[in-house]
Amino acid sequence: MAFGFVVASEMTMDQISYFETGTTWAPQNLATEEALSLAVSQGFPGGFMLWQNAPSVIIGRHQNAFSEVNIHELKTKRGNDLVRRMTGGGAVYHDLGNLNFSFILSLRDRPEPTNQAFLAPLIDYFKSLGLSVVMEGRNDLSIAKVGKFSGLAGRRFQNGWQLHGTIMYDVDMSVLEKVLLVDPAKFRGKGVASVRARVTNLKPHLSPSITLSDLWAGIQGAYGYPAKPLPYDIQRLALKLTEEKYGQDAWNIGQSPPADLLLKNRFPFGALELHLSVANNKIQAAKLTGDFLTPSDQTEQIPVDRLEAALLTLPADDRALWAKAWHDLNLKRAFYGQVDQTEIENWLKGD
Repeated sequence: MAFGFVVASEMTMDQISYFETGTTWAPQNLATEEALSLAVSQGFPGGFMLWQNAPSVIIGRHQNAFSEVNIHELKTKRGNDLVRRMTGGGAVYHDLGNLNFSFILSLRDRPEPTNQAFLAPLIDYFKSLGLSVVMEGRNDLSIAKVGKFSGLAGRRFQNGWQLHGTIMYDVDMSVLEKVLLVDPAKFRGKGVASVRARVTNLKPHLSPSITLSDLWAGIQGAYGYPAKPLPYDIQRLALKLTEEKYGQDAWNIGQSPPADLLLKNRFPFGALELHLSVANNKIQAAKLTGDFLTPSDQTEQIPVDRLEAALLTLPADDRALWAKAWHDLNLKRAFYGQVDQTEIENWLKGD
């Protein structure tokens, strides 16, 4: 898709504009970032955006979705989105108590800026509100001696540079803990694991009169870029990317590197350990072990390998289908002792 924008050789910092996405749907917001990046690669000077997502989890470009997110809790029980972004870094939980910012700028005829340079107006604004905000390393903004409230990520792309981050104003921490802490499974993935650091919301540290809307307006004013409508070509491309990429499990989950999943539980009849190999969001191999006994009448037995085979090729993010696969088998014919089929199925589902 061609863009008819200002050529980069004519670009000045004054040409950077402020945009809003007009949506809180995570797939479309992430798609808008990429669409703006593609426009920048073709000569558009870039922009600064503030935006919000409805409850969702955003994972880094190289992360394993299964090792970072309780997908059953997030998608099946809550109906929230899981979206993979183009930048690296760790998994973050978004809701409407969180504000996001993005800088997406052309690097033609100018050096790559530092994070510190672009974040200086933001930090100064927070200090004007009485917050002792410091930048920790390259990727965090924190309230000194309290905790992190902003995580940053960035990337270079053709002719351009992107820096984006979160601002936790009043995020629901109880949900964050449920969707980012995997239970009752333990993963050994080949992806990059998030570092779960101490985090804090800004709201308890601000005057009660300062709302998130005030914060939004204050940050916009701190940078002072002229507000403009998002160009139509960028909006159109964002919708296309939403439909074909960011709204699809093939990108958000299927891009996860291979992982091994281990589920463990002890039942009245003995302990079960279910080892699953996962690739491209499909169960590739299954192995069931434990200290359980099997019924002595071999003619009535359901051998363990039938339980294992029933899980093969099922989606790794739909544990309800795992339980359904075993529901069609009489588990009292697989294990000897006090066997509660519903209890085992609930374990598979993650309930």
